[in-house]
Amino acid sequence: MRYTLAITYEGSSEVKRKKLINLTCKYELFNIEEGEDIQTMFGRFQTIMNELCSLGRHYDNYDHIDKILRSFSRKWRPRVTTLRAIKNLDSMTLEEFVGMFKVHEKNLPQD
Repeated sequence: MRYTLAITYEGSSEVKRKKLINLTCKYELFNIEEGEDIQTMFGRFQTIMNELCSLGRHYDNYDHIDKILRSFSRKWRPRVTTLRAIKNLDSMTLEEFVGMFKVHEKNLPQD
């Protein structure tokens, strides 16, 4: 007689589902933290994106860019508004987008 033992481990569907729910909340509630630079913010965002992807949840590039734009504080609003008006965000890569904000970040204290 054989017995089958059900073991819950990190790869189980219930654990994956709970991780997915938690990460989806982190993604939806993502905001740039006060005093955080663009590179650090993007690193946190990429970690969330990569973990979601590993669990099978995918967003398109525009969704990521739009999410980051919505996460910026008030001091960034003029740049966010201008970027939305003059750039085709559908064709921009996430790396190009972050690069543009790094350039703006360097100029921000001078403004």
